[in-house]
Amino acid sequence: MSRPLALTCALLAAGCGPAHIAKYEPKHRTYELGAAGAVDAQPQQPGSLFHPGQSAAMLFTDARALHQNDLVVVKVEELADSQRRADTDLKHASKVSADLSLFLQVAGVKGTDLEAGTAGQLGTEFQGLGSTRRTEHLVATVPALVKQVLPNGNLFVEGHRVVLVNQEEHHFYISGVVRPIDIDQQNSVKSSLLADAEVEFTASGNLTDNQRQGVLGRFLTWIWPF
Repeated sequence: MSRPLALTCALLAAGCGPAHIAKYEPKHRTYELGAAGAVDAQPQQPGSLFHPGQSAAMLFTDARALHQNDLVVVKVEELADSQRRADTDLKHASKVSADLSLFLQVAGVKGTDLEAGTAGQLGTEFQGLGSTRRTEHLVATVPALVKQVLPNGNLFVEGHRVVLVNQEEHHFYISGVVRPIDIDQQNSVKSSLLADAEVEFTASGNLTDNQRQGVLGRFLTWIWPF
């Protein structure tokens, strides 16, 4: 094969590869069990069929993920609903009155016929009301790999998924610790059953850029005192 033809084939192969809208670096997480969760290794008994430290789900052979680099499907369904309300009502009133007739007579001021005095009133009132509510719902299916088998038999799984549709790129990431017994017969597990879970969903593209406020708008919002 000639050099120009080989170069042309290489360029065509590179053009067929996935083109990310923005620079993409897959996230990787290192999970540390810690001293509190460590389990002492138990030696294998000669002639025994099962390891004493094995999980009960590993006593029978099936299609579920049990070992490192096995594949498991994580069904992500996360719902977050937060609501907050604050109501403040402050009132303050004060009244002061004084009779000056006796004071003027003692002071020797003539020509004064004052039967009334002076009076003053002061009142303040403040009322504030604020409320906020935010709802998020994320549904996805992310295949994950078993990256680590913990000493107690639990599995640390981690998975990525990239979807590119109409110049909009979506990134799904999930990781966490799952018990083998929580994995069903279809080799899938719900994200709500993952401990120490990290679920991330990010997007980039034209739609995301149009929803983001401009630099000048963010600056004016930051310096505006009212």
